Amino acid sequence: MKKMRWFWSYRITETEQWLSKMARNGFHLIEFNPTLRTFTFKEGPSADVTYSIQFDKAEVPERLLHSGWEVVTSSGKWQILQNESEVITYTPMRETLFKRNRLHAYLLLIFSTFILSGMLPFFFIWGISSHVITGKIMLGPMTIPLLIFITLTGLTIFVFRSYRKFEMNEMGAEIDRNSRGRKVRKMRPGWMYQPLQTKEWLEELAAEGLVLESVRAAVFTFRKQNPQLIGYEVNFEPKVNTDFYSFHKETGWQLKFTSNISWLNYSIWAMPYEKGEEIPAFVYDPEEKKRYVKRAFRMNLGLGAFVLLICSQSFYVNTFVVPGPFLEWSYMGVLRIVLGITLIMWLGMLIKIIVGYRREMKLLHV
Repeated sequence: MKKMRWFWSYRITETEQWLSKMARNGFHLIEFNPTLRTFTFKEGPSADVTYSIQFDKAEVPERLLHSGWEVVTSSGKWQILQNESEVITYTPMRETLFKRNRLHAYLLLIFSTFILSGMLPFFFIWGISSHVITGKIMLGPMTIPLLIFITLTGLTIFVFRSYRKFEMNEMGAEIDRNSRGRKVRKMRPGWMYQPLQTKEWLEELAAEGLVLESVRAAVFTFRKQNPQLIGYEVNFEPKVNTDFYSFHKETGWQLKFTSNISWLNYSIWAMPYEKGEEIPAFVYDPEEKKRYVKRAFRMNLGLGAFVLLICSQSFYVNTFVVPGPFLEWSYMGVLRIVLGITLIMWLGMLIKIIVGYRREMKLLHV
């Protein structure tokens, strides 16, 4: 029996669970074709089988073989392993699979952003002009480009979300939530540019009885509880390894936030401690802390300067190159105002990054 499964390579966990379910129903995998997206099964007795999809030509390590893992089928770099043991002591590593899916996700994101950013203004102008001329938006010859636009947008969102979900699940990056107590929300824009100050702010709030539950953008959600001693870490890593989250969780840290971009990772961690104990920290050496702050500053400064350059270029082209008054009721007039506001906002953000860095370094010298 053959079954086709679309986008299986971006839904790794779901595909493995699907293969296990097929085995419990008496259909066991014997072959698969990654290009045609087909999986071939043979019928047999029901069995509890754990599957692991790998993207690596290397032979299966001896410790995995001794743990009951075996290759069921392979094609190119793809391998599908199975294990019928009741207790599995070792699981295969996923590093090469992470790299493959990460590359696909970000290349598609960059390509889609480039294409869609060029198509969106065109659709906007076309929609306004057709409505002004006919009183309604006419599709006509725009049907195919519009369908391409919608399909590419949907595909990009699906692939990126699927990759990130798989990565977060495999790395053990689940957020440790606290559901006890009344919710209290506070705003802190640009908190990632002031990690030490944000850390101290969170610790002061914990001492007042506001325990961090989660973070979404600049909104911090707390739970009102009894005053507690909690050490926080606001951490930046240009890239996290597969054992980044599990390592810190095993040492007692609770994950409260992690960004959605694995190669530009901001995370917030918490660890309660008792009175008289040293405040928990990832590193205690001041020089090591300075290196963390400098690394985050260089990345933030580079990104801020890049966005500011793009905004400045767009503002210059639409204001000085394209003829017309700055303030006018038209698409170009609205675009100039939006670009002007965006330029001012990112200029303020760049200043905040620099000022925040100087304050952080002063705190480390105290």
